[in-house]
Amino acid sequence: MNTLARRAAVVAAALGAAIGMTVSTASAGPTTWTVTPAGAYTAHADYPTLDVPAIGLECVSSDVTAGTLQATGGNPVADIDAITFTDCEVAGIEFDVTMNATPWVINANQINASNSNWVDGTVSSISAHISGVGCDADFTGTVNGHYDNSSGELVIDGTGNGLVASNASCLGLISNGDVASFNAAYLVNVTSTGTSPVISTP
Repeated sequence: MNTLARRAAVVAAALGAAIGMTVSTASAGPTTWTVTPAGAYTAHADYPTLDVPAIGLECVSSDVTAGTLQATGGNPVADIDAITFTDCEVAGIEFDVTMNATPWVINANQINASNSNWVDGTVSSISAHISGVGCDADFTGTVNGHYDNSSGELVIDGTGNGLVASNASCLGLISNGDVASFNAAYLVNVTSTGTSPVISTP
């Protein structure tokens, strides 16, 4: 290899390493988060929806009735030990939505680039079952969203492809592998103070 080629190879390797480090650092986000106040919490959402390609399910409300916010540390920043969905229906037909497994976990990823009050994150380890007349299906996986420090809402924004149907028996309306879009805005309330928490980096 001639001198010019060797120099080019060294520069390319150095540039590749720098780019790799930049991507790794950017995607990792903060490793420690502070939640104030922390401890037990509840949360309430009006009119959450779950949509798959063929049908849409809407509930009048949903409540996190048991969960814990971690005061400081890495992910998860919180867990969801119990969540209920009330008066759910698909095209006027009543459906039940229940948890299959617990806990679901809330992860903080990074401060939103466009809004410093938002902490981008995910709700993962979701495992839920829906059932109605002639229709049953499980949904497992992860959904995207953000926590809004200014409003105290955990917003599940319907993006991503991580919440997937399985064990579906639903007259062809839900198929195994269907990706679900979950939308909801949960107002979070810390039990000890009656206020919403603030999630921040130290």
